[in-house]
Formats: sequence, structure tokens, C-alpha cells
Amino acid sequence: MKKYSLVRKYSTIGVIFLFMGTSIVPSIQSEFPIEKNIITVDDEPGDADFTSIKEAVNASSPGDTIEVYSGTYPEQEICIVKDNVTLLGIAHELGAGNDSGKPLIQGYKSGRILRVEASYVTVSNFRIEHPGAFDSVCIWVSDQQNITLTECSIHNSKKAMNEGIQAGDCDNIKIINNDISNCSRGISSGAHNPGSLTITGNVITDCLYEGIDLYCDQQNVSGNRIKRCGYGIRISGTGNTIYGNDIESCPVGVYDPDSDYKHERGNTITKNNFKNYSRDARDAWWNRAVVLYFIGLYLSNKDTWIGNYWDTWIGVGPHRILGWLVVGIAFVFYESGIGFIIPWFEYDRHPVKQPYDIPGFT
Repeated sequence: MKKYSLVRKYSTIGVIFLFMGTSIVPSIQSEFPIEKNIITVDDEPGDADFTSIKEAVNASSPGDTIEVYSGTYPEQEICIVKDNVTLLGIAHELGAGNDSGKPLIQGYKSGRILRVEASYVTVSNFRIEHPGAFDSVCIWVSDQQNITLTECSIHNSKKAMNEGIQAGDCDNIKIINNDISNCSRGISSGAHNPGSLTITGNVITDCLYEGIDLYCDQQNVSGNRIKRCGYGIRISGTGNTIYGNDIESCPVGVYDPDSDYKHERGNTITKNNFKNYSRDARDAWWNRAVVLYFIGLYLSNKDTWIGNYWDTWIGVGPHRILGWLVVGIAFVFYESGIGFIIPWFEYDRHPVKQPYDIPGFT
């Protein structure tokens, strides 16, 4: 049985009475109750409406808030398909149990632990962990709008295809203040509506490939702390701004490939901290193509690097940023060709001498 509270709303309705050709419009207060349902979940039987998050989600209606209390929930393929649902973790017990801290959703097989397939959904304050089955995602968001994922602690496995948060081409998705670790990729997003993506305040550590993987155009990514990942941030897109991030102990801080000669790149990387990164010549930060093909010469875009902190910069002149220049001849529609790559450099012409203070981190 659902527990719910009623939020009462008063509406003023004008009712017209006609007397002898005269219109009289009194103001009448009519009461219409609107249900705002709160569904409770606790792993101790008898303390809440449900012991299963999936069952609570399946029983919810648009507008409901599902409060999940401290405990361990071994569940998989929890799927939110109704709009305007909030899934909220509560860091204490509801009843007589002794659990404490964020509720833990524990995956146990390949696939997705939590799926969001609706709009206007908020997921907040959970621990979500996976033991490491191949091809698993802790939170997966399909192509929806107005999604907020916040204050979650996410831990997966470094095996290939095991991701923390994966979001499709969403509009107005906010991924804020999460702690993500030990994934193949921490956050992967494909938002392409300009300005529709917010990734900020996240701490992402020990990911095999990318801390953040962007298949995006015209987005801003800022205020994140990324440590010990293969790449701090990987960009496949154009017009993005990467600023105010603290990227430490990643062999490559920001990698921008020019894949398939599709005019990607042309991004701005500014006011980030790059600490303890590799200067090995094998670790290129970007690819750029110069290709002659059947309708002329193709030259891919450059990125703009400006005002970043580099802990290897000696304080004189610009800072060199290693990349690969791809020079070649393409045949029909880039499907085949010949060429070679040579090491090349872009430059941060105005590096700073002191690291930036990233808001929200100490």
C-alpha cells in the first residue's frame, strides 16, 4: 500500500449568474486535492511500502518520490519509464534496522543496474556498485530530457565496457557532484543540443580509459577532479569548452582525436590544472589530419589551448602539447587511402604559473 501526502491546491473559479440581464461574477473558492505520493523502500521487511527498489519503481506514477532508506539492495535492470519521478536515497534506517549511509544498489550480472527512460527524472544520494561482469553500466540514460544525477557514489570494474554513467543524446542532463571510480569509463555522454549538458563537481578516479568521454558539440565541462585515468577527458566533437578541471596523474589530460576526418576538434581547453601527466612521446594529446582527396585538400580544425596550468612548464614561453599530424591521400569518400603520421605540436601560449583553485574541492 502506498503512503502518500496530499498537497491541496485552491483555485478561484468565476461562476456567472444571470439575473434579469445583469452578469454577476462572484469569486468562489473550490478545493481540488492533488496527490503527491511518497513511496518508501527499506530492506527490512515490514518497515516500508516495499523491500525492492524495482518493485517500488514499477508501482510508481508520474510525480511520485521514491525514498530508499539505508540498506543493501541486490538488484539489476531497475527501469524508470514514467516522467516526473524522483528516486532519492535516505542515509538512515526507516525502522528498527542498524544500516547507515547511502543505500547500496548492488548489481550482479551484465547489463544495466539503473535505467532512466523517462524525462524530468532525478536520481540522488545512492551507492551503486557492480562486481565486474562484462558490459555493465551503473546508470544508463536513454535519449531523454531534464535528467539530474547527483550525489551518487558509483563503483564498477575496469573491464572493457563497464561504465559508471552512460547518457545518450539527452537534452538538459545534469551530472553533478558524483564520486565515480574503477570503471572502464567514468562518464560517457552524447548530448548534441548546444548547452544541454552539465558535468560539474564530479570526482572521477582510477578508470581504465576515460574519466569523461564526450561525443558532443557545443557543451561545457567544468569543475571536475579526475585522477589516475587513462585519459582525463576525451572529446569527439567540436565547439566544446573544457575549463576549470583538475586533472592529475592521467598520462593524457585531454585527448582530442580527429576521427574519420569529420571536422571534429575546434574545441577550447582553458584554465585547467594538468598535474603529474606523462611527457612520453607515445602519449599524444590530439590528432589532426591534412589529407588530399578527390575534391581538394582537407585540413582539420585546431583546438585552442589557453591559460592552463602545467606542472612541467618551466615558466618561459609557450607550453608544447604533443600530437600526431596525419598526412595522406584519401581515395573515394575516405574509405581507403595512403599516408603517414608524424609527431607535431600545438601550444598553450599563455600558461599560468600556479594551479587554479577548483571550487568545491579542498
